[in-house]
Amino acid sequence: MKIKTVLFCILAVLLSSFVFFIGKDNTNDPQELYHVYLDGKSIGHIYSKNELEKYIDNEEENIKEEYKVDKVYIPNNLDIVKEITYTDKIYSAKAIYEEIKDKSSFTIKGYTITIKGVEEMTEDGTVKNDDIIINVLDKQVFIDAVNNTIKAFVDEEDYNDFITNHQDQIVDTGTIIEDVYIKNDILIKENNISIKDQIFLNSGDLSKYLLFGTLEEQEKYTVKPGDTIESVSFNNRLSVGEFLIANTEFNSADNLLYTGQVVTLGIIKPAVKVVEEDYVVTVETTNYTITYEDDDTLPIGMEIVKQRGENGMDKVTRRIQMVNGDIKDVEPISNEEIKPTVTQIVIRGQKYVSSVGNPKVWVWPTANNYVISSPFGWRWGKLHEGLDISGPGYGSPIYAANNGVVEIAEWNDINGYYIYINHNNGYYSVYGHMASLNVSPGQIVEAGQVIGGMGETGFAMGVHLHFSIFIGNPNYGGTSVNPLQFY
Repeated sequence: MKIKTVLFCILAVLLSSFVFFIGKDNTNDPQELYHVYLDGKSIGHIYSKNELEKYIDNEEENIKEEYKVDKVYIPNNLDIVKEITYTDKIYSAKAIYEEIKDKSSFTIKGYTITIKGVEEMTEDGTVKNDDIIINVLDKQVFIDAVNNTIKAFVDEEDYNDFITNHQDQIVDTGTIIEDVYIKNDILIKENNISIKDQIFLNSGDLSKYLLFGTLEEQEKYTVKPGDTIESVSFNNRLSVGEFLIANTEFNSADNLLYTGQVVTLGIIKPAVKVVEEDYVVTVETTNYTITYEDDDTLPIGMEIVKQRGENGMDKVTRRIQMVNGDIKDVEPISNEEIKPTVTQIVIRGQKYVSSVGNPKVWVWPTANNYVISSPFGWRWGKLHEGLDISGPGYGSPIYAANNGVVEIAEWNDINGYYIYINHNNGYYSVYGHMASLNVSPGQIVEAGQVIGGMGETGFAMGVHLHFSIFIGNPNYGGTSVNPLQFY
């Protein structure tokens, strides 16, 4: 009896299991559904992807109003995958929306713009700027902002004449723009942009960001009696060019300020490198040189002018490349003599070279036909302690600015070949980026003596001389002064 009972129970279990699986096959067939994942985590199945997208679009009217768009899209971290599945747990579009609306951000159609960083040479070596990523809804906003940025560095009237091909041809002297372009590579990709990301809706805000690297309010300054654009700029570690870019109501350093006027002191950090290439023809004065004839019969210090010198005139043609308003390269093309110089000949007593320079008489350190490619003063928040002088060309002579003793004549990675001269009157002069050295430490030099050649050594962009004058030893707390005050 017990054995029969056990067999009956086993048979009953097998029959019930057979009926269960047959019933499952008949009532739960596989079906095509959409599996929804948020950040890779499953949040359920839905019947229709389109239904969810339409539901989101209908619910987010506030986003449409804020960004002035016609459609709102699913979040970028939401994946909807078509599946064949047996599940019977299916969510509505509303349920999925409620699940994700506070955990993610919806998207709108726009453009992601990547401004690729470019390599540039600094005192710390060659560095590559970081890439900058910008989001806009309309590509025209970016185009207008770039044009505004270009006009911050290129004269607007000249730029408009260039792009419309209406530049006047050079008859005798003048400048024409040969090219204006952005040095950075720029990638534009249509994209679904999260509303949590920064999105630029107008060219004004984007122009400010491209110039200053931020949308935050810039530091302000209230003009005091006696202030000028040059003094306000220098005292606040700005170049005059930076001041004019930050204060577009001014167009020249000669513009007047009035007491109580509020100006902007923002240090610009341009996101792009605006390159302007100019063809320039000028007529320039060429200063006469002085030669000396020694006469042992005259007392030391006595000088007689045998032939008076006369300045000449040259017609000089150059190509000048500027990046964000700063001269980066000067290429000499031609130099036509209009009027020759007449050398001044001076007879002087027994020649004696003093190691003490005359603090009131200084010799210009380069040959004629030069360009001051970067003046003394603040730029990019750092003091440029001297003049960058370009133009005469590679290997052209560099002259001692005054009598003195050479303290340093050597090479380093920053200045290339460089020289320090102690004038033994409280002043030092410094010469950098030279192609060659003609003097050595301890040597006494005379004002106007050739001490080397103009070059492009060390961290230099283009052929030029870096020339500085210091009160006191530059290596022991000396103070740099503007060399132009001596000429």
